[in-house]
Amino acid sequence: MTIKRPSVGEGARSLLVEAEAHYREALEDFLAVKLYLKDRDDLAEAEIKQKAAEYRRATQTLFDERKRLEDHLKRLEGIAREYALDFDAVRAEIGGRLDRLRAAGGAGEVPG
Repeated sequence: MTIKRPSVGEGARSLLVEAEAHYREALEDFLAVKLYLKDRDDLAEAEIKQKAAEYRRATQTLFDERKRLEDHLKRLEGIAREYALDFDAVRAEIGGRLDRLRAAGGAGEVPG
């Protein structure tokens, strides 16, 4: 029995590239807002602290979403802990080893 997974196509990769560009643009916008708030003299200190906290939360959310998308695409590609398992190569290696055992044993078939 052969199990086939659908491959991750260019659509998923283009989604990641598009999301990266969107995240980068949003991060630049957040930085512009941060610099704008830093230069303001007419805001109360409490308001500046509140806006800074909102900025940090928004930035963290952005990074969390980026990480979530990367993890999802890795799962789709079969990558676990930064490594992808090539089951076809594993199957071929096991088959080759069994063939060598059969040839070396000369007893016919390997039980199992």
